[in-house]
Amino acid sequence: MRQFLAAQLPKLVFLLAFLPGLAVTVAVYTGAERRIEAEFVRVADLAIDRVVSRLQQHVVVLRAARGLLSATRGGIVRDEFLRFLSSVDIVTELSGVQGIGFARMIATTDTALAEDEVRTHYGLDIDVHPQTDQSWRTPIVLLEPQNPRNSAALGYDMFSEPVRRLAMNLAILTGEARMTAPVQLVQEITSDKQTGFLVYLPFQSTAQPAGSQSRPVEGFVYAPFRGGDLIRAALSVGAPLPVALRIVDVEAPGTPLFDDSSDAAARPLHHNRSLDILGRQWRFDVWSDKANIGQVRHLSSVLLGLTSFLFAAAAAYAVVARQKEALQARAVAAAAAREAEYRELLLQEMKHRIKNHIARIQSISRQSARGATDVKAFTTAFDARLQAMSAVQEILAGSAVAQADVRAVLVKELQQSLDATEVQHLIDGPPVRLDERQAHAFALVVHELVTNAMKYGGLSVGGQGLEIRWSVQTEAGGSPRIQLHWTERISGLSAPPETGSGFGSRLIEASLKGELQGSLTRDYGPEGLQIRISFPLDPALNRTST
Repeated sequence: MRQFLAAQLPKLVFLLAFLPGLAVTVAVYTGAERRIEAEFVRVADLAIDRVVSRLQQHVVVLRAARGLLSATRGGIVRDEFLRFLSSVDIVTELSGVQGIGFARMIATTDTALAEDEVRTHYGLDIDVHPQTDQSWRTPIVLLEPQNPRNSAALGYDMFSEPVRRLAMNLAILTGEARMTAPVQLVQEITSDKQTGFLVYLPFQSTAQPAGSQSRPVEGFVYAPFRGGDLIRAALSVGAPLPVALRIVDVEAPGTPLFDDSSDAAARPLHHNRSLDILGRQWRFDVWSDKANIGQVRHLSSVLLGLTSFLFAAAAAYAVVARQKEALQARAVAAAAAREAEYRELLLQEMKHRIKNHIARIQSISRQSARGATDVKAFTTAFDARLQAMSAVQEILAGSAVAQADVRAVLVKELQQSLDATEVQHLIDGPPVRLDERQAHAFALVVHELVTNAMKYGGLSVGGQGLEIRWSVQTEAGGSPRIQLHWTERISGLSAPPETGSGFGSRLIEASLKGELQGSLTRDYGPEGLQIRISFPLDPALNRTST
């Protein structure tokens, strides 16, 4: 229980230090969120107001144009109309409208009057179109500025089309400017088409043209708008607004007047308003991204939260540091005790190994002295056999564990008498691992065989070479065994080479039978000596058999 409480103490300290700061951070963040939303609503309303204001400015121009017509009692002079339009500069200052025009309201039987008026203004012979079943027609007789788009609209009877006719009837009824539902303008003569609408302002002078029937009004001052051009022109006034906008007529929601909200799903802030504009109900949907409005609003809450977290983390870290100091003190004491035990173990192991090596050296010394004829022979044999032990010890010392490879032992022994390049051609076999005891015994055996080969066999003056091959065989249910074939080629061999019963032979027998629990056989033939050595291997070191 005490250990559990100690492990949980840093977490408890962290929570106690962090929770008050977290509460303040949440409060600051919430306040920032509300300010961001309020600012976004302000920006969204500003975007909507820009659109409405731009439309109202065009209505003012229509009223001014109607005033010009009233001053001339309906008699339109194109040059005066052009001077008027240049004074209000609808191309730049009031961009977004396709033009300002006049549509004369006439009886269906009086189309010639409208065609003559178009001819007077533009010198064009244009028939009033299309055919209609209405009693009245409102062909376009004047539309400026003149360009290919507007020229395509001259002579078009707008009263023949139901959507336009509805707006014109409302304008006649109220005497005020009225707007149509979304339509496609007759000016859309290119592939770049936009949804449009028109605004009609009725005109009636005191005088009626001679020969005309009684009509509701003399005509309409009107303006055609392309929705996209108008909205973009309105939004471009002043500083850019980081919003996406979609505007639809409520009665025709499937035909947006403007829509650049393709990425609206990725924008978290949304605001909408519905407004009654010139007799139509428009819905404005506005989206914006927090990254675009109040980009630094959350900086204070982020800094506050980060400061609270760092303070709490520092407090928890201090507790952990103290706990680690206590653990390290206990660990140092335990390590000191283990180190003392380890030194004692090493000392005992060293004593044991020294005793073993002294016993081996004494045995070699006695055997070398027993078979030696003089001091020089004793010294030579004794030094060579100690060198064999030293070579194998070098192999064992270079291994992470007390192991050696058969190939490495053979190479070390043969390199004492042959060049390294020669040695690689003499031996061949798979990897075979020996433990420390086997490696020492095998090295002594190989040393004696190499010595005999140099004196009497394949490496002697009359010898023709040495070849060493080995393999690993595993009997059913038994341990793996190495089978080594030692072949010495000796020309003219008529009798077995002198081997005697000296120390070398006894050492080989003792090492094979005593240390390796193996066997050795010799076969002499006309071409040389065949020696076969076999002894079991440690299965843990040699799991793969060949």
